[in-house]
Amino acid sequence: MCKSGAKGAARRAPAAGARPPERELIVCVAIAVSLIVAGGLVAAVDSAAPFAHGSWLAAYLVLVGGVAQLALGLGPLLFPAPVLSPSSSRTRLVLWNLGTGIVAAGVFAASTAVVVSGSVLVLGALACFARGAGPAREPGRERVLAYRLVVAVLAVSVVIGIALSGGGASG
Repeated sequence: MCKSGAKGAARRAPAAGARPPERELIVCVAIAVSLIVAGGLVAAVDSAAPFAHGSWLAAYLVLVGGVAQLALGLGPLLFPAPVLSPSSSRTRLVLWNLGTGIVAAGVFAASTAVVVSGSVLVLGALACFARGAGPAREPGRERVLAYRLVVAVLAVSVVIGIALSGGGASG
């Protein structure tokens, strides 16, 4: 599902502190900022004319669609890591945004199965982000481990979200 880009990185022989592909970073930041703005607009609409799940959607767009995506997308700039292939970066971006969109649709459709399906895509994206961090060795070991901790916290929150939606309930 996600490729580490190790072969491509080895062929390009990146220097220490190599960065993810610039185009993918720009797209990631543009989408994240757009979702933060959209969350603000949803909050404004919901305050003027409240609707079901309006507050939840505003927070979800800002925190998951925007802030978390910025942290995941820009995090690798803090540590030396192999350059991901553009296809790996795109895969992470597509999985994250498609998954978060499906989760939101599932909440509005009151469909636990749809929420779980979107959550599985988000978890796949998180696995790709963790793998893309590269090996946790010097220099930058602490930063790589901190990034992976952020990814792990997000993964746990996805699992909690599934349980809260009813997807983790037995019986």
